[in-house]
Amino acid sequence: MEKERRKELRAQYDQRKPEMGVVCLKSGERRWIAVSTDAKADYNGILFQLKLGSWPGRELQKAFTEAPDSFEWSLLKKLDYDEREDDHRDDLELLYLQCLDEYPDAMPMRPGKHRR
Repeated sequence: MEKERRKELRAQYDQRKPEMGVVCLKSGERRWIAVSTDAKADYNGILFQLKLGSWPGRELQKAFTEAPDSFEWSLLKKLDYDEREDDHRDDLELLYLQCLDEYPDAMPMRPGKHRR
């Protein structure tokens, strides 16, 4: 691939607006939620780790290993934003808290993050 084409693709990637918000993995009545600044990238990364059996959360990993086809991925709440470079942590935290109100039995997807 020539250098100019690579630069062009990199510029397109840097200008994209990934979906941000609160993501959810659901199996039956069990939900795991997390804040995401790039839902598509997080889905790919989480799924990769779960398939490898290397996810740090034991309960989620065990549930996935037992029934991987029972899992559904979704973006529970999407953050509307203008600039990718802005700090969205407070807005994302607010969306996360709203999801906890809606789904009080939801568990944090990432160990050590957003403990109640």
